[in-house]
Amino acid sequence: MLERRYSHYKQEDVWATLYQLQSALGVQVHDGTVHGNSVSLSRGGVVYQAVILARSSYWYANSLNCVERWQHQITCVVAGTHDSCLEVPVLAIDTMHWYEPKTIRLKGDTLQPFKLDAAGRAADRFEQWRKTQYGHNILLGALMCGRPDAFERLHTLPPSTQRRIHAKVKRLHLRRPGRPLAVLEDKK
Repeated sequence: MLERRYSHYKQEDVWATLYQLQSALGVQVHDGTVHGNSVSLSRGGVVYQAVILARSSYWYANSLNCVERWQHQITCVVAGTHDSCLEVPVLAIDTMHWYEPKTIRLKGDTLQPFKLDAAGRAADRFEQWRKTQYGHNILLGALMCGRPDAFERLHTLPPSTQRRIHAKVKRLHLRRPGRPLAVLEDKK
């Protein structure tokens, strides 16, 4: 069975691609620095401690955003696809592109609703994407980063959808139960 475009990213494939395409991606992986799901790499003379994820939205699913409670040294993400908005730089393997902190993978890098219908709801292209897992993850990530255009977009949604998304954002701000993802942590 063929895999869908959005679901075929696997963490082990991201690891393999990162090692194979170091020069094309403009990074150098440091030997002997792998710790669990993290690795040390350089880009333009800057050393990063990167976590390897299948999708950048897994940053929130694995509670890596909860740095106050979980002291880790992660300074960037290497992901199979960039489907969110993060506070750290993201290297997307599928596009071979670096995304700066708080940027999304959309043309124009904005979620601001451009067109509203008669009921005051957004009626633009992102509104169609928002109803998919990909678009939902982008909106959640932008809300987690506190982007004003994401809050404008949220206010155009029906009240029940707003409440559901607010509850999801609140849940993502808390550390998930269970064993944490194995990454390099601060030793204090």
